[in-house]
Amino acid sequence: MAILCPSTAIYHLLFSSLLLFFSCYVSIIPVYGAEEGKDGFHSTPVSSLLPKNKCSASARGGSQGLPITQKYGPCSGSGHSQPPSPQEIFGRDESRVSFINSKFNQYAPENSKDHTPINNLLDEDGYFLVDVAFGTPPQKFKLILDTGSSITWTQCKACVNCLQDSHRHFDPSASSTYSFGSCIPSTVENNYSMPYNDDSTSVGNYGCDTLILEPSDVFPKFQFGCGINSTGDFGSGVDGVLGLGQGQLSTVSQTASKFKKVFSYCLPEEDSTGSLLFGEKATSQSSSLKFTSLVNGPGTLQESGYYFVNLLDISVGNERLNIPSSVFASPGTIIDSGTVITRLPQRAYSALKAAFQKAMAKYPLSNGRRMKGDILDTCYNLSGTKDVLLPEIVLHFGEGADVRLNGKRVLWGKHKSRLCLAFAGNSELTIIGNRQQVSLTVLYDIQGGRIGFGGNGCSQ
Repeated sequence: MAILCPSTAIYHLLFSSLLLFFSCYVSIIPVYGAEEGKDGFHSTPVSSLLPKNKCSASARGGSQGLPITQKYGPCSGSGHSQPPSPQEIFGRDESRVSFINSKFNQYAPENSKDHTPINNLLDEDGYFLVDVAFGTPPQKFKLILDTGSSITWTQCKACVNCLQDSHRHFDPSASSTYSFGSCIPSTVENNYSMPYNDDSTSVGNYGCDTLILEPSDVFPKFQFGCGINSTGDFGSGVDGVLGLGQGQLSTVSQTASKFKKVFSYCLPEEDSTGSLLFGEKATSQSSSLKFTSLVNGPGTLQESGYYFVNLLDISVGNERLNIPSSVFASPGTIIDSGTVITRLPQRAYSALKAAFQKAMAKYPLSNGRRMKGDILDTCYNLSGTKDVLLPEIVLHFGEGADVRLNGKRVLWGKHKSRLCLAFAGNSELTIIGNRQQVSLTVLYDIQGGRIGFGGNGCSQ
């Protein structure tokens, strides 16, 4: 047996102590040059953050659900025109946010209310399209997917003012199963009027006919709006709206007998295709998701129809911001497929912005002048950078449902010289927009009172 002399034993003891001290010291230093996926940072090719102009992915839909495409993306097949400029996107997004804020202003403190004039208009420029059919035989249409709307409508052949860039019209006379007016006993109105932003409107009458989501998912006597007078610009190739809110006339409510008020979607990037699933097809994914509870928002369900959840805190690069949960609780946090950029109460956004700037301190800020209406104020010039070490942003929801955001869910831009933090401030309401939902599976289980998040890509 080897015997250490006293001097050797002392040397080993001192070396071990120094090694222990050094490792402990290093462990408490914030590490901003972390390896891929470690310490809340990801090495991300800058080119992957930019828009794509070619459709590169096969559809995830078909037997697995309804394919979803970005309206102005190369996979939409909608004959889209030139995509809107960032200023146009932000302008329409602000209109939608102002409309949503107006619904909940009465529940916010007076000094934090949004007093932006909105003229009772709602943005319906929504980014994502699905194909559905009405009637016997089926007539197919491209509708905007919208969790903030509870009315489904498409334009009709008898339209006086038709949608500008759509050539499809529902023809009631060509369907053997169509009936005029309401077919839901508790609704007696035969007419509807939906005002949207940019002076866009859809006015018409209710009708009832067969809704075909997929060959195996057919619903007779589905009540929807038959648009007669549509004004404004709803976007190229758009025929109407698929309402996925919680109201009585929404698609979710009218298909509840089969789907039990369960649906999920994966919103795709512009060069790929996502899917919209209902019922058992949606719940088959539930084992891989993290769930948080649906909570009651202010006012009645019919007043809003939005989906409220509990957001508790945010992390940037593995560092909790320790924002009081009360900041997100009044008037609350909603998940919305129609809002583009996530909005945070100003106190929360200021904390996020400061932490993000600290984590990105090694990269130069963009010197480009902010355009009028640009809502993004934390931008970087990455034109000389091949890979950026991007801090992961984590949204901490109730029941331990952590939603991890990276890549395009963190930065937004069309050019390497100006890539911006894809969040903005708001008065009080927190709105989780579609930019932060892209490539995630989001499952709505209304009867179960919960929303689930998971996955990292619509092809999974």
